[in-house]
Amino acid sequence: MVRLSVLTIFLLGFPLHILASLSPPQGFLINCGSTEEKTYNDVTWIPDGDYINVGNVSTIKFPDLMPMLATLRYFPDMSARKYCYMVPVTKGANYLVRTTYYYGGFDAGDVPPVFDQIIEGTKWSLVDTRENYAKDMASYYEVIVGATGRTLSVCLARNENTTSSPFISAFELMRLEDSVYNATDFSMYALSTIARHRFGYDGPMVGYPDDQFNRYWEAYTDKNSVTTNKSNTTSVEFWNLPPDAVFSTGLTTSRVDNLTVQWPPMPLPPADYYVALYFQDDRSPSLFSWRTFDVLINGEVFYKGLNVSTGGTMVYSASWPLLGLTTITLVPDVNSPIGPIINAAELLMVVPLGGRTHPRDVIGMMALAKEFGKTPPDWSGDPCLPAGNSWTGLSCSEDNLARVISLNLTNYGLGGSISENIANLTGIKSIWLPGNQITGTIPEMGTLRQLAFLHLENNQLTGSIPQSLGTLPKIQEIFIENNNLDYTIPDNLKNKTGLVLQVSP
Repeated sequence: MVRLSVLTIFLLGFPLHILASLSPPQGFLINCGSTEEKTYNDVTWIPDGDYINVGNVSTIKFPDLMPMLATLRYFPDMSARKYCYMVPVTKGANYLVRTTYYYGGFDAGDVPPVFDQIIEGTKWSLVDTRENYAKDMASYYEVIVGATGRTLSVCLARNENTTSSPFISAFELMRLEDSVYNATDFSMYALSTIARHRFGYDGPMVGYPDDQFNRYWEAYTDKNSVTTNKSNTTSVEFWNLPPDAVFSTGLTTSRVDNLTVQWPPMPLPPADYYVALYFQDDRSPSLFSWRTFDVLINGEVFYKGLNVSTGGTMVYSASWPLLGLTTITLVPDVNSPIGPIINAAELLMVVPLGGRTHPRDVIGMMALAKEFGKTPPDWSGDPCLPAGNSWTGLSCSEDNLARVISLNLTNYGLGGSISENIANLTGIKSIWLPGNQITGTIPEMGTLRQLAFLHLENNQLTGSIPQSLGTLPKIQEIFIENNNLDYTIPDNLKNKTGLVLQVSP
């Protein structure tokens, strides 16, 4: 299994006109950088302002460019650790997420920047669109992920190779039926699309409305014979609900020959992959409309004695190790009346999820972000993860469910008040918020049993000093001077052993 720190996902490209034939599927189709809805050939793309509050926008002024590629959002702020879209989802449901990029020289440069993509708390892929852009093509990346909460975050982040502003042209999110890719445990893994092809076909890429989830099925032909289908297939009989259109053509050979297909066309990094292969006998239904053959991948038996009828068949593995160039070999049974056939295939890399912030800490930090008047631009998405891309001012534990252990926004210019939900941060050891313009009262913090250092000096706080601060077993420093507080000190704070308490008279 590859480690995410070195994981590179293959980018996929499409000509700049390819989306023109699509109608709107169910889900979010977000036109990044746009300020109004754009409808193009019955496809309605919505502006992105409701889903992100950072970044700048730019327009690509090329003639005949599709609206979803004609605007983009870019992120020049080098201090931010990530830039996140937050989209509402249904907890427990699975989603297809697609990000699309077309550089267009928006920053007067010649070469697109290289940067990271983050899905929730996991570094999902490297965005490197230079090769496709040189061919005047847009690029897209796609991942299947489960929703663990009521929102889902998709973020961009700089890395050591980023030399200019990260950007994004379009962002799509489609809810999948429960049966689709259901052999994957999405609480532990995501699936990143490497290849999805219909065989024996050389036409334009197929998406919605043929595919109800707007998955892109690209064309694939080779030296093998091409066959066209003479029978109908009902895709609802397949767990992954492939579109009927992918069964209209296929690759085949004679009954005595193996059918060998090198697919996908590029070498693969060592990893585990979700592999799904789709087959249908292409003849008119009859008693003899069937084929039997073994399916091998790189010489290893993937499925033995597969019987393919006009009704169609899918075989899959939820985790199959691959490395380098991959060869699919179909070996006909000696009694099969006709040679093997293959119609379509999907290959998705199994991506281990990198953990997430503890839900109670997420609630606490989101509430703080809402109450403070001004927060850092990266205070969106997962607060702690990935490591190196936590919110500015936070330090976190390295647990699979990461805990916030320190908050430091000294002299940051914060306003607003301190949310009572700070009590959710039960793993926090230090809170440093001095030198801001925070108003309101000091909330109850009796649940913060790990808290050692509390610095709220030089703000505009009012009200009394909570008695609960005296119950904290590990507290060492409480600095609350230069506020507008009632400085009556609770009895349990007076002469508390080991405590340095600084207050104003």
